[in-house]
Amino acid sequence: MLVLLAIPLPGQTLESLLGQMDLAAASFQSLTAHIRIVKHTEIVKDETVDEGTIWVKRVRPRVSRLLIEFTTPDRYYLALSEKKAEIYRPKIAQVEEWDVGKFRDLAEQVWPFGASGRDLLNRYHVRWKGPEAVAGAAAVKLELIPKSEKLLQNVPRVEMWVSTEHGQPVQQKFYDITPGDFRLATYTSVKLNAPVPDSRLRLPLAPGVKRIQPQK
Repeated sequence: MLVLLAIPLPGQTLESLLGQMDLAAASFQSLTAHIRIVKHTEIVKDETVDEGTIWVKRVRPRVSRLLIEFTTPDRYYLALSEKKAEIYRPKIAQVEEWDVGKFRDLAEQVWPFGASGRDLLNRYHVRWKGPEAVAGAAAVKLELIPKSEKLLQNVPRVEMWVSTEHGQPVQQKFYDITPGDFRLATYTSVKLNAPVPDSRLRLPLAPGVKRIQPQK
């Protein structure tokens, strides 16, 4: 049965996949998934792995918020809203706060949940790479070259695996400007449009937490 699930829909094309993403975007309200991020550094042949849970919620048309709770190997949190990104590290009782208001479009390109096929074409040069299952689930692999010069300077190429079941990303590979370096994010146990309370998107800050703003 798992083998059958990994078989792509017959006759599928880039146009039909982007159309499926358009339909999925129209009904998107929320997403919850297990997230696994592998960071590969080529020069020292090193890889680090962080795992946890991601919650995404659409708060108004074309605007979403997210929170990731990483639990392995260490617990820390990443929250993204319209104007800022926050990284909370409970072990050192510190929050890094980053102003992303001017770069909101770039943040949405990194976390494209709920994006339509039209959004993808507006943001990237899109190349069809063909069917490729992720964790036993049917998906199609796309190669994305950013149209944004700002993103291109940091992430010259992205590979994205889009589920043929629900039209959302199930894996992304971000290539760094340093040759051989990349980050691979894989999303499994995906649940769409289940209730996500606003409290789930807030950092669980302990009293006395110190805030720093590295940009200043």
